[in-house]
Amino acid sequence: MALVTDPERIRSVFLKYSTDSTHLTRQQYKLASLAISGYKPSKSMVERLYRDLEVGDAMDIQTFSSVQLEQAKLRSTSETLKQIFQTFDWSCNGFISKSDFLRAVNEVMPNFSGAENLFEKADWDMDGRISWRDFVSLMGVS
Repeated sequence: MALVTDPERIRSVFLKYSTDSTHLTRQQYKLASLAISGYKPSKSMVERLYRDLEVGDAMDIQTFSSVQLEQAKLRSTSETLKQIFQTFDWSCNGFISKSDFLRAVNEVMPNFSGAENLFEKADWDMDGRISWRDFVSLMGVS
């Protein structure tokens, strides 16, 4: 599903699911999120979001818009990282081996001399390969 970052689209979804046109209940939020992102958040995720944002039982349109735009950025970052990871995973086994890593770095930066050290830094669990978790940590995303 395409990322929705158009404020008018977000507003129209908000108004469609809000019964009073000013706020979304938790259930309405779940349905509106599904309409925008194709993903229905769990009850616990919604509870935590409402608690963290201190919105009580109802989320207004400004908060909803901010949350949706932030989530779109996170989904975009995640998709970009997945594409990069898959590009480095030349063996297509879900891990980046040291040889795959060195080969990919050499393709992108042929004069870079720190590839071996970078691999060692990225291999957090020191198993000789970079997992998705290792890669995300290396990229500074939690």
